Amino acid sequence: MPTYIHVCTEEDCGYEWEDFYSIMDEPPKICPKCEKESAKRLISGGSGKGIVCLTGHELTAKLKTDAEKMKKECATNESYLANFIGEEKYQNNVSADEKAKKEANYAKRCFKRVDR
Repeated sequence: MPTYIHVCTEEDCGYEWEDFYSIMDEPPKICPKCEKESAKRLISGGSGKGIVCLTGHELTAKLKTDAEKMKKECATNESYLANFIGEEKYQNNVSADEKAKKEANYAKRCFKRVDR
């Protein structure tokens, strides 16, 4: 028989419990703690069908492909990158990049003047 999780919807109760019964049986409507007709059955994950467990080489290969996808997404989508590394760190990196570009442009201009 399946296990069902229930919760009492009364504000002052909120009791949660598990119950075993056939899918054909009617779910309980009365909370065992406050004894009011306020019990609701929660939706659970089901039987577990469709869940895949990877181990060993399969897991390693999956992690590598996922990492490559994330790298590509970070390279093409700035908001994804900011969410991935954190907004503060992203802003610091952008500021550092802008500063480096300005210094490089300044150095190029100085070398052009010297070369003449």
